[in-house]
Amino acid sequence: MEILISNEPWETLEVDAFVCPTNSVGMMTQHPTSRVQNLVGIPLEPVLRPHTPLAVGAAFVTSAGNMRAHYLIHVPNTDQPGGSVQVEDVLRAASAVLVACQARRFASIAMPLMGAFDAGIPGAEAARAITSQLRAYKGEYPARVTLAPRTAEEHDMFEMAIEATS
Repeated sequence: MEILISNEPWETLEVDAFVCPTNSVGMMTQHPTSRVQNLVGIPLEPVLRPHTPLAVGAAFVTSAGNMRAHYLIHVPNTDQPGGSVQVEDVLRAASAVLVACQARRFASIAMPLMGAFDAGIPGAEAARAITSQLRAYKGEYPARVTLAPRTAEEHDMFEMAIEATS
């Protein structure tokens, strides 16, 4: 698996699927889900609602609307919007992404930092959890993962995590 980092705007990343970290109830009111909702341009909560609650460690695939990605992979890493997140939740969410990629044969995905917000875990821990799951994975799909930081600080965290897990 090739792991890259891109600072390009999320909506311009040309991948099979973009990962949308979310909560079990599918409410898209907190970052990064609120940002993804704005970029997609179509209401996603009504699509997700019939399938909730989604367990942490589950994934649900929808259209990516106006984004260059074809699909979104919604993965809860907390039960409620703004709820607490543990490293294990990020590990389960990253695993769910990989299972969805294998099932849907997604060759390329983009993934933002998950679980690092007010009630979350430190960004460096989240980046290490994500990259360790990617490195441990032996499936055929995805062949390419683009890590999509929103800040220079997140970029550095992903870079250090990649080096630490190489």
